[in-house]
This record gives sequence, structure tokens and C-alpha cells, in this order.
Amino acid sequence: MSTPASGIANGFHGLKPQEWDEVLAPPVDVASAVGALLPDTGGAPLTLDQLEAVSQGLANRSDIWEPLVVVDHERRRYRLAYEDDRIDIWVLSWMPGQGTGFHDHDVSGVGVAMAQGMVVERQMLLPVGATRLELRPGDTRRGGAGYIHSVAWGEGTPAVSIHSYSPPLLRVGQYRVDEQGVLSRHIEHGRQELMDYTIAGVDPSRADG
Repeated sequence: MSTPASGIANGFHGLKPQEWDEVLAPPVDVASAVGALLPDTGGAPLTLDQLEAVSQGLANRSDIWEPLVVVDHERRRYRLAYEDDRIDIWVLSWMPGQGTGFHDHDVSGVGVAMAQGMVVERQMLLPVGATRLELRPGDTRRGGAGYIHSVAWGEGTPAVSIHSYSPPLLRVGQYRVDEQGVLSRHIEHGRQELMDYTIAGVDPSRADG
């Protein structure tokens, strides 16, 4: 497995120290097993179809992802399963009350597959409201650059989802609402924990969960 050319392991200024070992490098045996699931793209980024298929393939392999599951009632946990110049793949553990708030993945495409439990995905409906989609084992989702959504725990202790990004997720856009109700997009590091509910504070129908 190669080290991302972008230097993704440098400059995690917003992360708490206890998160570093989980987001900087995957366990060697897990990375090897996940790498075997990847298509040969000749070094090119993966398509959305490929990202969705990779996430589903890993979701079907509990022997690979189960060691990365973390039960934490205080913080949503995410563990790196694989990374190279084309892609990074994550195992996310969700407990009651945990969610992301609305965000996008900047220039990265994403493929999501449920492995255990259920999460709720929402997309904003303007001028008011949001969609609600329950994702359970066997369900997948995908989105290209600029795909805006929120994800939150629905069922399971924990719920577990697999997320694959290509190009690797270096930046995300977190959407927030200020005291005057103005919506803004804040750039966060791709490995920084997302957790912002200011939109839900303005319109409860857009709440996570």
C-alpha cells in the first residue's frame, strides 16, 4: 500500500490526540484484505459505481470490518480501513444521538454501504424540510463531488456503515446557520469529526436521527 502523494498524514491540527491512531493508518492485516477487494483502475480515481461496489464488498466481509468497530456513547467513531493515492475507505460506528450534520465531500465521490444496524440519510429540501432515507444492511448510496447530505444513527449498538471516497477525502464542507439564519459552508479537514446541528436548530424537520 502506498502513502498518499498528497501528504494526507500531515497537519491534523483540529484532531484530538486520541483520534490520531484511528485515522492516520489502518491495521496492516485489514488494509491487505481490503486492498484485495479493489478494482485495478490504472491509478485513476474510482467511479461512483466502483465506490459503491467496494463499500458493499467490504460490508459483506464482517471478518474484515468487525475488528474496526468501536462502541463509544460519547463520540461517533471512524476507523481507517485502507488508503492509497486513489481512495480511502472507512468503517464508521454510530451510537444513539450521533450524527454528522449537513456536509459535502468537496471534490471526492462517495460510495456508502450499510453493514449493521440502520442509519438515516437526509438531503435538504428547499425552502423547508428534508428527505429521510433509512439505510439498512444491503442498502447502498453514492454521490459525486458536491453531494450534500447528513447521516445519523437510527438503530443498532452500534450501527456500522462503510464509506469509500475517491479521490481520498482531504476536505469536507460543513453547512452551518448563524444567529441571523444565514447559511454558510465551512471547510474542514477530511478526517475531522463532523457534528453540527445549527440547521436543525432553525428547522427541526431537518434534524438528524
